[in-house]
Amino acid sequence: MRILALTLLCIGCGGAGTNPGSVSVTLGTSGLDGSGRQSLSCDQPLIPGAQGGFHVWVKWKIEGMAPQKVHIERTVRRISDNALILTTENAQDVGSPAEDGWWTMPAALPSFMCPTPIGISVENQTVKFHLVLKADHSGNAGEILGETDATATPRCPTDGQQEFCQRICNG
Repeated sequence: MRILALTLLCIGCGGAGTNPGSVSVTLGTSGLDGSGRQSLSCDQPLIPGAQGGFHVWVKWKIEGMAPQKVHIERTVRRISDNALILTTENAQDVGSPAEDGWWTMPAALPSFMCPTPIGISVENQTVKFHLVLKADHSGNAGEILGETDATATPRCPTDGQQEFCQRICNG
């Protein structure tokens, strides 16, 4: 019974990747400074950014793919009503995998969460991070190589930034 409860807890807070082919993709996060790699699940701190907003660090890893340039599409949506919080696209050079078979991003990227659009609160709201990995053919996104989801709940810091974070992260 404990194993079932733990399994359900992990599924409820995180998420597993879906993989159209033999490529596996997983989303993670990093330490508060953007280094290391951890699970992107449950409570996630909103990190103050250089321009006065707040973000969640994201980092992905890929298994089963030869080194190549890929096209990454990321979205973040609030679970309660599917409201769009973030959409972004970028190219990524994927290198050779490590001994464990996975290539991991060398540094995390910020997923900008707030200030939010009017009427869209982010703090204490469960959100879904979605990543699609596509073949990149001369700058044009191609076939889907893999995709994954992770769910988490962004939380404002409890230090001197808390009041400001709550003001700009609550629509």
